[in-house]
Amino acid sequence: MDSHDHPLLPVGVRFRPTDQQLLQYLHWKIHGQPYFRRAVLDCDLYGEMEPWEIWLRFGGTDGEDLYFFTKLKRSTNNSGRLSAHINRKVGLANGTWSGENSASPIFATKTDKTIIGYCKRFRYENAQLPEHHGEWIMHEYSLHQNSIQQAVDSDYVLCRFKKNERFKRKLQKDLEEQQLSKKRMT
Repeated sequence: MDSHDHPLLPVGVRFRPTDQQLLQYLHWKIHGQPYFRRAVLDCDLYGEMEPWEIWLRFGGTDGEDLYFFTKLKRSTNNSGRLSAHINRKVGLANGTWSGENSASPIFATKTDKTIIGYCKRFRYENAQLPEHHGEWIMHEYSLHQNSIQQAVDSDYVLCRFKKNERFKRKLQKDLEEQQLSKKRMT
């Protein structure tokens, strides 16, 4: 299999959607309409599996993205009612998806500035597991409020999930600096 092929797509087929196309997939999902299910999979990214377990389970390849539909998990307040706050914990080792920016609007086209959805970038954080802290990146796509009316299930978002290439480069640089430091000491 070519390293640029999605693990569940036919050989030679690449999935390189635009932000607008990802929002179209999300629209189809929440409205119960048919879509190409092998391109965007269902996975609980806010559940018990760690990011690296998800990566391995779904055949992630370095330098490539995986795409998932996942349901948002709303926190409950003291009276047991659902709040507007989203719980973005992941795995069983106290990890969390930490937002790196505020949601960026996605416009219908370059010339049509109608907002059709939003994208927010998250990074996996877990100080207890420094070997994975910052190693995973997720872009969470959500539809604009106008697009979720009469939705079958409006709690879904579409996530683009990948390894953080800068994290690997930083680890390599740190390792090289440690080795250079050891050489200087001897």
